[in-house]
Amino acid sequence: MQSVLITGANRGIGLEFVKAYAAQNWQVYATCRNPTLSLELKSIGKMVKILQLDVTSQSDISQLASDLNGKAIDILINNAAIHGPRDSSSTYGNINLEAWIEVMHVNAMAPIKIAEALLPNLLMGSQKKMVFISSMAGSISLRGSQPHHKTGGPYIYRTSKAALNAAVKAIGFDLQSKGVSVVALHPGWVRTETGGWDAPGSPDHSVAAMIKLIDAATPNENGVFLNVDGAVIPW
Repeated sequence: MQSVLITGANRGIGLEFVKAYAAQNWQVYATCRNPTLSLELKSIGKMVKILQLDVTSQSDISQLASDLNGKAIDILINNAAIHGPRDSSSTYGNINLEAWIEVMHVNAMAPIKIAEALLPNLLMGSQKKMVFISSMAGSISLRGSQPHHKTGGPYIYRTSKAALNAAVKAIGFDLQSKGVSVVALHPGWVRTETGGWDAPGSPDHSVAAMIKLIDAATPNENGVFLNVDGAVIPW
């Protein structure tokens, strides 16, 4: 049986990934901070095993690796993320340092530590794929080129995703020889807590498109940054 581990699985894009893979009869390891409160996640069915994980806790990450010791994982989807401040505290001249550190920890540092901890499980799997849900907001090349771009923030969110992208590129290089596929995906502008409830895209359509990209991923394209439509996004 194929298996997938998804972080931030109790809402938004993470929850849609759980539903999609469970519907295909995959063994789904779904992580979230508070399993007892994740009622919709619990209702999906027997293919889903819910595991407690605060991605910023090294002890939680170590416990997760211990709980999954000896279990093969075909695909790791590092999805958990936060946006951080949406007001002036994320703009140049007034950046909230504590919020910046928190967002960097969740969005850039935690996914890499989880990928480190679960690499032995991935090497046991048949697909060996690491997926990082990123954002076009992290593209340095595109900053200022889009119609919706405005002067200023959100510096905090953008820099966290840029840092994640840089790490994904490096991981892709390091793991290519081990046969591990590594890809960063932009899910599009989707109606979630992070994307905002006025976004035009739906999580289920985004996830269906991203699963096709995950299926097609190979180590030959490691470190690539793809839009939900398959187009390569410049770094």
